[in-house]
Amino acid sequence: MKGRHIAPLLMISSALAAGGASAHDHSAHKKAPAAARCLGLPVEKVAIQTYVFASTVANIPIPAEWDTMPVGEKFERLKPSFAKLAGAKPDPARLESVLEQISAIGYRNIEGMDLIGGSDPAAYAKLLKDNGLHAVASHASLDKAKWPATLAAAKARGQRFIGSGGFGQPGLDTLDHVLETARNLNALGEAASAEGLTLYVHNHTGEFDSRFPYDHGDGKPVMTSAWEIVAANTDPRFVQFEVDIFWARMAFKPDRLDDLLAFLEKYRSRIALLHMKDLAPNGAVTDLGAGTTDWRRVIEAAGPQIAYYVYEFDFPADPVKSATIGFNYLTCGEKKPPGT
Repeated sequence: MKGRHIAPLLMISSALAAGGASAHDHSAHKKAPAAARCLGLPVEKVAIQTYVFASTVANIPIPAEWDTMPVGEKFERLKPSFAKLAGAKPDPARLESVLEQISAIGYRNIEGMDLIGGSDPAAYAKLLKDNGLHAVASHASLDKAKWPATLAAAKARGQRFIGSGGFGQPGLDTLDHVLETARNLNALGEAASAEGLTLYVHNHTGEFDSRFPYDHGDGKPVMTSAWEIVAANTDPRFVQFEVDIFWARMAFKPDRLDDLLAFLEKYRSRIALLHMKDLAPNGAVTDLGAGTTDWRRVIEAAGPQIAYYVYEFDFPADPVKSATIGFNYLTCGEKKPPGT
């Protein structure tokens, strides 16, 4: 968790509180088409980010009214809890209960995080198997010194992908740092590839909001997002991307969905996973299908190569309820026996 969410969430909440990305644009108040009642995605291509259950594992109560707060305000309320999450070790009984609940809902694939899955990889892999779950990906630290151990843990859990909640060091605050970050990702990705894994990185808003003059090869620098510069300077064999649709919509502005769709289509060959997280008119995270995102258009633009559509909701008051709504919306309620 400490490499996955604490620092990014604090930065995001501060930026939003300072008047950054806003979800109060006029057309954001329009709901997605009523015909899109559920998506009918194959269960085997649907996953859940176990971060949805972080509050359960860490025993942090979330008031129901927080679910309707703009995300920046909600994160401000959560700040005192982030310290509790840093370096926390999952209680075995709570962890087992969470995995049982995820399986009972119908999910068969999970994307892990440090807090959930931070225990012994072999023991965790057995817990997953006992509950008919497959670890397909995870968010972990991009610390070079710990990378061999991170890759070994991912392999022990049977993962196909190894990822991070951010882009790693030195960061995206200057063009030089963006280019160095890309070089670091190439090196980490090449090491992952040698172990049969694919590295991916996940966005918030900063990867799109940070823009720099960048020469695309014609000698005429143009303002380009850090995300696109990293993509241009990493090898597709070694570095892929997970696009969090909620944060991407905030960055592209909620009333400019067509711009985001064009981006997804342009870069579909680099996008391996999607975070399926819906946006309410007021800037809150909301249940899938209840927000303003036209998910059918998103899926079409992102392309058929997407390996997993990963459900996520940041600290819901009732994780089981939200995860169930998410699963039913993604799959139209289709379930398969555990282990399939």
